[in-house]
Amino acid sequence: MIRAIFSIFVSESEVFNLPNRLSTHILYSYFMSKMISNLTPSAFFVTKGSGESDLELHAGSYHMALYDAGINDYNIMVYSSILPKTAHLVTMDEIDLPPFGSEMKTIMSVSHGTQDEFVSAGIVYAWMYADENFDEKIGGLVCEVNGRYRIEELEARLTRVIIDLHEKTYSQYYLGELNFVTEGITIEKRYGTALVGLCFMDFEQNESSIGV
Repeated sequence: MIRAIFSIFVSESEVFNLPNRLSTHILYSYFMSKMISNLTPSAFFVTKGSGESDLELHAGSYHMALYDAGINDYNIMVYSSILPKTAHLVTMDEIDLPPFGSEMKTIMSVSHGTQDEFVSAGIVYAWMYADENFDEKIGGLVCEVNGRYRIEELEARLTRVIIDLHEKTYSQYYLGELNFVTEGITIEKRYGTALVGLCFMDFEQNESSIGV
């Protein structure tokens, strides 16, 4: 099996003229050389949107909220809540969005509801620093909140959440300025959705150091 796979990359005669253990070692070395380490997000943008539908939630108001946010062309993949120190904010106007059907990796807050309800979603992010002079950036912290909060209540909740998380898990670092992105909608149709996304565009990809 190993030799059959390896023959895709080199000629069959080259593979089958090698001793079995040697060709297996070459194949293993080939694939190990192609391995990469974890991806580190780089550029990101923030966006928000809301949508409604009389037909469906996921295939209705959620999709319309993605459309409103400008990211309905992509397959959404949700990250948790950490920004690497090398990440930087860009705007959707200054970047080329990926091709139709690509993965869109995001930190996202989503709130769904039904007719006559007000729903809201928001994120807050802030950079953390090693000292009180805010010279050495460590990384960023992102928090998401969703529900039936009015926008001022939502921002207050986001503030409490990120400060609490910082104090309990990253108190050795200094928390920088808080940045809020929020969205809300009073639903007139059967279903409604509000969402906010912090979307990653570029990733640093380093070759793995795994040896053979």
